[in-house]
Amino acid sequence: MSLFMESIYMHQKYWQHLKHIDLDKERTFRHLRCLEEYVIKTDRKLRNLRPSMEEDLCQLPGPVTEESVCRHLYHRFERHQYHTFLGSTLIALNPHTHRLPYKALHCNKGLSRNLRLLVTKVLHQVAELRQSHSVVVSGETGSGKTRTFMELLRHLYDQAGGGQETDTFKVISAAVTALRPFDTTATIANQESSRSCWSIECAVSNRAIASAHLTLHSLSYNRLTERPTVERCYDVFYMILAGMSEEEKVKYHLSGQSTESLAYLSSLDVLRKSTSSRRYREKYTLWKEALAMLGIPHTEILEILSAILLLGNIVFVQGEEQELAVTGNSPLHSAAKLLKIPADKLLRCLTTQLVPVRGKSALFTNTIQQANTRRNTLAQSLYGRLFQYLVNKINQSTESRAAHHSGSSVTNTVNVIDCIGFQNVQGTQLEQLCGNICSEAIQHFYNMSTFHEILDSFDEEKIMLQSSIRWYDNSATIQLLSQKNMGLISLLYFESKEHQPAPHSLIKKIDKVHGHSDSLEIDKSGNQFTVHHFGGKITYNCEILLLEDKNSMPDEMVALFGKKGVTSSLLSKLYSRELKDLEANGGKAKGYSYCAVPCPSIGYNMQPGCYGQDFLYSLDCLMQTLAFSNTTFVRCIKASESGTPHLWDAEYVHRQVVMLEVLETTKLLTSGLPHKLSYKDFVHKYQCISKLRLRPPSWTLEHYREFTQDIIDQYLQELESKSIPYQTSSWVFGKKHIFLSDDFSRQLDMLLNDVRVKSACKIQAAFRGWLIRDSWQGIIEHRRTHRRGGKGKVPQAYDSGYNTPLSHRLPHPKPPTSQPIDNYNLYSKNTDHLFHWKPTFKNMDMGTPPLPDKRKYSISRGMKVYFPQVRVMKENINVEGYELKENSEVLCVGYSSRPSHVSIAFQNDILEVPFEKTSIRITNQLHGPELQKL
Repeated sequence: MSLFMESIYMHQKYWQHLKHIDLDKERTFRHLRCLEEYVIKTDRKLRNLRPSMEEDLCQLPGPVTEESVCRHLYHRFERHQYHTFLGSTLIALNPHTHRLPYKALHCNKGLSRNLRLLVTKVLHQVAELRQSHSVVVSGETGSGKTRTFMELLRHLYDQAGGGQETDTFKVISAAVTALRPFDTTATIANQESSRSCWSIECAVSNRAIASAHLTLHSLSYNRLTERPTVERCYDVFYMILAGMSEEEKVKYHLSGQSTESLAYLSSLDVLRKSTSSRRYREKYTLWKEALAMLGIPHTEILEILSAILLLGNIVFVQGEEQELAVTGNSPLHSAAKLLKIPADKLLRCLTTQLVPVRGKSALFTNTIQQANTRRNTLAQSLYGRLFQYLVNKINQSTESRAAHHSGSSVTNTVNVIDCIGFQNVQGTQLEQLCGNICSEAIQHFYNMSTFHEILDSFDEEKIMLQSSIRWYDNSATIQLLSQKNMGLISLLYFESKEHQPAPHSLIKKIDKVHGHSDSLEIDKSGNQFTVHHFGGKITYNCEILLLEDKNSMPDEMVALFGKKGVTSSLLSKLYSRELKDLEANGGKAKGYSYCAVPCPSIGYNMQPGCYGQDFLYSLDCLMQTLAFSNTTFVRCIKASESGTPHLWDAEYVHRQVVMLEVLETTKLLTSGLPHKLSYKDFVHKYQCISKLRLRPPSWTLEHYREFTQDIIDQYLQELESKSIPYQTSSWVFGKKHIFLSDDFSRQLDMLLNDVRVKSACKIQAAFRGWLIRDSWQGIIEHRRTHRRGGKGKVPQAYDSGYNTPLSHRLPHPKPPTSQPIDNYNLYSKNTDHLFHWKPTFKNMDMGTPPLPDKRKYSISRGMKVYFPQVRVMKENINVEGYELKENSEVLCVGYSSRPSHVSIAFQNDILEVPFEKTSIRITNQLHGPELQKL
């Protein structure tokens, strides 16, 4: 894109001075190559991928009502069209017909055209505005957010990452495949529910993905030990139990164990039968392959996971002399052996505790309940730290593989976020509260960016809106839940820090601070409170919240994994900072506490904390990322509450349409002016449409306003000449901004693209004419020599066919390494006189250093085969609408700018085909130079 903008810059700034300029031919070839690619590909993408009137809710005929919106979505649902645009927002319906692929991102079936269009628009905005962009996928739990998230990543890597055969795609696919089982579970509302907010940040430079960074905003890990009886634990445990061979089960002390015999996995049969053992075995195989791809050994991970399962089977009973004992030493000894610590030390750590008293440590015996709590704390800490270790290890792997991109030019990011779904069914209390807070925050951000900012701007600029827009403002609920030192999470944190936290004390504090709130109902007798979320009323129990909120572990547990007691290198890494702190204080436990699972968003904090407060910090980091980037929303809707494939529940869909403010958004986009741009930004974006000159240094607000008016006048002229299709458009001039309707913004983008394509064609026409006129004498001499029977040298500009596209004959350039030009001046576009004289180019400094050529040959059988060359398709493949059949011969003209791709000339077009899909055919009819032995 930068070469195209540089070529347009040359065309517009220096067009009247070409008589005195002599441009280097090789550099001009590269400019024209980029221009031709822009004309052929970008124009086709922007035109053929535009949503039709049926695919956009903003184009609904007649009055916009909830019934008309739901009816339109139903008609598209019946035609298996599950993705519908709402302006820049995308509505995604979940028909429950597609399962998530075992191998992440390899969702080849059901890829949506509208999702591909959404990714194209995002990449186009990143290239145009040079700003980071975030795509937020939100909705209820079970609405298909994770599949939509994976499809978005798949389209992103197809368009900007080089496709499935590149190393970056394979690494990120392996990363998601390895981490998904640790984060997935089965709940009442969703059989494959994510318990974390996923964020994959892709660094994009010159429209290509340079690297990726993975961030997981996790909820609490209480599901491992405490959860409703009808829900499951994390999928990774069922996966390893079903996938291990008998030899592996003996090695990891799980021989003879099943989901019924392991306490942490036991649940009712309702959800246990929903996933077959065969499916878990396939997942286990792919999981080990993904870890091997990332360079992470799976043996130590399986040891820790097996030890966690065996810890749950340790049962404490009252022994002699008020000491605790265990029934059956097998789980205790097996867990200790897997953790590589002495069994007696593990038993003493669980059944006793050190309490600091006046500078010394006193040893007390635990009750059975306290021993169970310490056992569960150890299991949660091991699981949470192992999960974070894998995330950090994967990020290190992606950064090391992308180290060669560190010298690239300006880099922006595309952040794809899979939010936690809103859960209106009673489940794990703290998980549900944190997940619903995340949904509330995303909905609040959507309201602010869609309604609040636009309507406030109308008031500031004194603009009257034609229709009234009313939406549900959840600001009061956000303040109730997350207000600093006063919100429910903060009050829960302060109560958990007490020596003896009590549920009745917590409910009193909540009633004192928020008793007057309309978003809260308090039940003092049952120690419960009900929050009015934007998706419904949810009741929470204070006693359960206090039990699940603690995030601390005693230092005697950390001392178990010291150098003297443990030989596992992985366990030492999981607790490395705590062990260093213990060694600095003498190396002995003194009864103090550390954080069980540190929160990575706030740095590595060893002090004991609370899961709710840590998640609030992590959520705040996510919202800051959204605030400093452009945002596109994907709103997922569940077609039926039961999850039956291709079943439409009208009432359930209607409730979600109301909850997600689909109707109010449609009203704003159809009757309002949702797009706001300052006059300066508007001029810099659409200045190519006008014929005036731009002089930014001396211009004031009035100059930009006049230039804006000229752009709109030019648009009206094009509309009257019927060069663009007629469509109702509206705009309003404010004090400092111009407000545009959605239709008008779309029409301006179409006109801007037309102007750019025409400019590119003019440059190509002028240079082709100069190229032929410059070589005319050589062409005549070649023809005369050929008539006499001689063999004259063919001029460079006159090869086997100068009317063929330039990309057949020119070397393919590498992506530029300098920043694209930001501002350029506009001059008159009257260029008819240029075609009647021979222009010369001399010493033009374009600001970009010369680009090195790519290799002009490929290696086959130890020989150099120069381009163009004949290749044979290995299999049938569809590329950009063209069908390339197996065993068919194609003409390869060079390497493509996409990694692992070659450029194929096919029906007057240039196609980018994966290199491994073709094989070279060495014959006497090759179009390149003669073969040269290495």
